[in-house]
Amino acid sequence: MPIERVVPLAKQLLVLPMGDTRQDFWLWEHSERVMHLTQELAGLPEISGKSPDATALAAAALFHDAGWIIEFHRGGLERWQLLARPTNDLQRELGALALLEEAGPLLPAPTARLAAEAIRQCNRRGTDLLEARLLAEAEALDEMGMIYVLRQFRQYQAEGRPLRQLVDSWQRQKEYRYWEVRLTNTFRYEATRELARRRLESVEAFMAALARDLAGEDVRQYLRPSGPSA
Repeated sequence: MPIERVVPLAKQLLVLPMGDTRQDFWLWEHSERVMHLTQELAGLPEISGKSPDATALAAAALFHDAGWIIEFHRGGLERWQLLARPTNDLQRELGALALLEEAGPLLPAPTARLAAEAIRQCNRRGTDLLEARLLAEAEALDEMGMIYVLRQFRQYQAEGRPLRQLVDSWQRQKEYRYWEVRLTNTFRYEATRELARRRLESVEAFMAALARDLAGEDVRQYLRPSGPSA
């Protein structure tokens, strides 16, 4: 399968060196997860009967956020800012160009062009390109669940924010029904919307446990007398 030769190229591009021995895998691991998700989501019941190009879809997923690393090397970003906000159209174009340059020679020309177009169109909610739709669903799903917590923690640590703000931010988002709106407006398919909903339930459980631990509530409950002594 041609994509097997593309994976090492994408990894080489997306892994960020940190000095002589350390490396930052943040962007690469995200892209690798999205690649695997696209292959799974190609079997969604809502697209039964359609056949997305699996190789183009995988290549697009590997390079869809490559614009971040390009901007980083140009000096426009700090390391912690990678994926700290939605990927914009300019970054998508940079990712498409990186795909054509790095992986284009290893892929059939129509496959490479389709993969690049999927990257360009994945920000467009109204796109009819199936590969772009699946790429967008996979990326949105990766942003849900515990990955969301890690993204927030990475950013808050870099900005010097206290850990309590992580819980407070989650509570405010719930109060303003932020996640309900995202579930409705982000996902095209009911299956991915339900998967995202389940991931958010895991975040809710984690945030409740974190709030308990930060406040020491479990200790107080354990030591608090259960009632009057006999």
